[in-house]
Amino acid sequence: MVEPVAIGAIRRPHGVKGAVKVFSYSGETTHFRDLRSVELRSERVRRTFNVVAVEVHNTTPVLYLEGIETPEMARTLAGWEVWVPLDQAAQLGPGEYYVSDLVGMNLVQGTQSLGKILSVVEGYQAPLLEVDLGGRTVLVPFMEQYLGVPDQDARTLELLTPWILDTE
Repeated sequence: MVEPVAIGAIRRPHGVKGAVKVFSYSGETTHFRDLRSVELRSERVRRTFNVVAVEVHNTTPVLYLEGIETPEMARTLAGWEVWVPLDQAAQLGPGEYYVSDLVGMNLVQGTQSLGKILSVVEGYQAPLLEVDLGGRTVLVPFMEQYLGVPDQDARTLELLTPWILDTE
């Protein structure tokens, strides 16, 4: 089975019928229109919903989910991620990748392996990579001033600023 990918996060209710506004991780919205069901994830909880309808307001997808009928019900889903099978996500262009592809990559500096990326956590300014440094876990902002371009073939991501790991 192919692992699904996160395509966005629910931000807040929309209107009075229980719709939810979604932040699209890719910035694209076309693929949202074809969704028939989604898996919502929040920490350790996963729930599957049928998608009743989809609207796109400017660049914001709005989902109507079966069983979510009031703004109060929709509000309980704020912050949950929207996951779908890979074939329902936005198609990648050359040199593009999903943030979830970073999980399992080795964080390196030159040829030295520093640790393994365990997960990606949503941060205020940028996603944060949770990295296991061999007994110590750190969060590294996924921003171009700190990290190079992921090498998907080698499954590595280069750390450009080693001082960011100094937490002592």
